[in-house]
Amino acid sequence: LADQEVCRARFSAPPLLGCQPCESATLKGCPTKNKKNDAGFTLIEIIITIVLLSIISGIAAMIILQGAKAYSDEQSRSEVYYQAKLAVERVTREARMIRSCGDITLPVGNPFNVLTFNKIAGTAVTFDAATGDLTLGGNILAKNVSANPFTFLDRSGNPSITCVTPNDIWYLQIDLTDTQGSETLEIRTRVHPMNF
Repeated sequence: LADQEVCRARFSAPPLLGCQPCESATLKGCPTKNKKNDAGFTLIEIIITIVLLSIISGIAAMIILQGAKAYSDEQSRSEVYYQAKLAVERVTREARMIRSCGDITLPVGNPFNVLTFNKIAGTAVTFDAATGDLTLGGNILAKNVSANPFTFLDRSGNPSITCVTPNDIWYLQIDLTDTQGSETLEIRTRVHPMNF
């Protein structure tokens, strides 16, 4: 009761002290009639926050998507390079072991899809790219390869499919174009069999 009397006496003081008289005065002061309630956010503040967060989220999503796309592209590039390089190395290694020009099954056209020959040990080897995949004895070496990747060349580098003289087939040229997704890799190499 004494506190209420002090409060009333304090707030009923003349306006020079900065306080107006009020009926519900407390020790903290007198509530004003025009005072805003600052306990929450306005609708405009919430809308501005949502818009700003949307813009920031959109930018962050674009950066993340670009990183994911770069990673995916690098994976495709790496896969096509690995597959094509491995296939060409395998054909090159086996073609070096052709026993003689007479051990090659000569193609009808040049360039061609199917390369068949006997190695030094007499083992028959067949590389086939007719189906779009380069295979060795039914095992896939590379997928989605170009048609006609093999060409026989004579000693001067001209296409040849005869074995009349020793110089008629001097090189095997391999032109392999491998495609994986949006990535394409072209590899060209020439092989000279050891026994020619």
